[in-house]
Amino acid sequence: MDEHMKRRLDKQKKLFRQLGIQLDALSIHEKEFSTKLRGYDQQEVDTFLDEVIKDYERFYATISDLMDKWQEQQIIIRDLKAGVKPEPERPLLDPVELEETVARLEADLRILKKQIRPEQRFYID
Repeated sequence: MDEHMKRRLDKQKKLFRQLGIQLDALSIHEKEFSTKLRGYDQQEVDTFLDEVIKDYERFYATISDLMDKWQEQQIIIRDLKAGVKPEPERPLLDPVELEETVARLEADLRILKKQIRPEQRFYID
């Protein structure tokens, strides 16, 4: 097991312990069952446990994501209580760049209109 995966599983175990969850993906994966004469189909059990492991991984990812969002909200709340204004969100597009792009597209459209036949039905206004 690589170091990244080990750290991730340790972090997962720690979080699950805090939440009172006893099992984690690795403990499910490493669980060994004894076999008996009239026991369950081992391959069927392994397949089911693999599905459980995938669910645990999704649970962990969801819980981690929600906890990160919660922490971000706590910081915002703390800052608001302290009177610190949040930074305004920067627009996705620069207005000057947007205007230049629109002007360039309009110029290209005029050139295209001149290149097509001058019949009225080809113009889109």
